[in-house]
Amino acid sequence: MRKWLAFVKPVEFRLLAGETELTDYQFGAMRIHHLFCKHCGVHSFGWADAPELGGKSYAVNVNCLDDVNIDELVSAPITYVDGRNDNWKSPPAETRHL
Repeated sequence: MRKWLAFVKPVEFRLLAGETELTDYQFGAMRIHHLFCKHCGVHSFGWADAPELGGKSYAVNVNCLDDVNIDELVSAPITYVDGRNDNWKSPPAETRHL
């Protein structure tokens, strides 16, 4: 499954409602908090506090944003990172399938 994420700093992120309806899932190194809706399973956002990412940041699933302008999404820059190997500064060796 492909996810389109926008990475933002804490000052740019504001959860307006529904915090009690989220569940936190972590795996592997337990460094990233993946937040899901308890009822439908949608992964709306996640966060991590990692020095290699510049401190605390949020990854927001853009499909969960209200009133997103499709032209902004189409023209937004895309950055590939190798999250599988925790290499956040380089893209994976292969990106054609992404």
